[in-house]
Amino acid sequence: MLAGVPVNGHSVRQVTSRLRGDGTMARLTVLAGLIAFSTTTLTSQQIAGVRATGSVESADQLMKQGHIAEAIQALVELASSPQPPKGARRELGIAYYRSGQLKLAEKQFMDAMSEDPTDSESDQMLGLTLYRLNRRSEALPYLERAHQSTQLSNIDVNYIMGRCYIDASKFDEARVAFATQFGIAPNSGAAHLLLAQMLLQVELADAAAVEARKALELSPGIALAHFALGKVYLAKGNTDEALKEFESEVKVNPSYPELYQFLGDLYIRTNQVPEAQQALTNALALDQSSTGPFILMGRLFLNDNDPQTAATYLEHAEQMDSSNVVTHYLLAQAYRRMGRKNDAERELVVVSNMHSDTNSKGKSPD
Repeated sequence: MLAGVPVNGHSVRQVTSRLRGDGTMARLTVLAGLIAFSTTTLTSQQIAGVRATGSVESADQLMKQGHIAEAIQALVELASSPQPPKGARRELGIAYYRSGQLKLAEKQFMDAMSEDPTDSESDQMLGLTLYRLNRRSEALPYLERAHQSTQLSNIDVNYIMGRCYIDASKFDEARVAFATQFGIAPNSGAAHLLLAQMLLQVELADAAAVEARKALELSPGIALAHFALGKVYLAKGNTDEALKEFESEVKVNPSYPELYQFLGDLYIRTNQVPEAQQALTNALALDQSSTGPFILMGRLFLNDNDPQTAATYLEHAEQMDSSNVVTHYLLAQAYRRMGRKNDAERELVVVSNMHSDTNSKGKSPD
């Protein structure tokens, strides 16, 4: 995308973009926009010398060295000249993109394509810019057109296109895009399951259920399809069906720690104490890096009138993550039942302070 800029030994043209998490723009990592560039120090004389050459290549050199502001200044002069050199507006758009000035970048990419309708790089960069501006329906045609270009075939924007397709309710196209991204057959059970998981991330539970069931139809023994359906039922508040799906998942995927955490939680909710303890023991046997099973064990033993054992699990969870308000609240209950009034009061103070901090952060400044 940004020709020749080195990133960990590769050019930006070789760097793929990825979106992870819940789809919010805060978690977006796309190509050049959020890549950390080296900042080789140049003297003011060197910078002036590069700018004096008056070429797009010299401005690109400034960008390679991390001098974005100077590159923008040089490119503005080039792009506003009576006969701008080829690529000046595109490179100015890239510089604006890298500096987060997305509206200015959009204009430059539009101008670049007006000059040269075959400029696939500007096509793609405009699509990425519009995506970052949360204008996904507008971004999609540019991304599709650039993606079909052999010139840019090594740049992977399938994930971003898949998210745009989801926004447009074009789920078949989204499935193909995600499948291409992950290198799996687009009509396979795995591709339908992958789409189901993406749909769950954006809280499209009904559509996710359709895809998960299709995955099971094509691949009855596929792992995580029942787990996805269980999460769908949880989202709908149907704990009985969720429990059935999670129990079905155990039969095909018995070594997945997160599954047992979900099972333990549901067993606690339905007052199935032995089953809850077994599920959470399995979760901890497989993975002790998460506080979830420890907290649920604490809750389970509190419900079973065993505050001493509850405190053991909860204290371990607190050592792992002292910022979890639920842990401190449950510890307060355990300490109170054990007669440790001072410890219980200390934990309640922590809970109160956490709530106060949360409320203060949510207030607008005066």
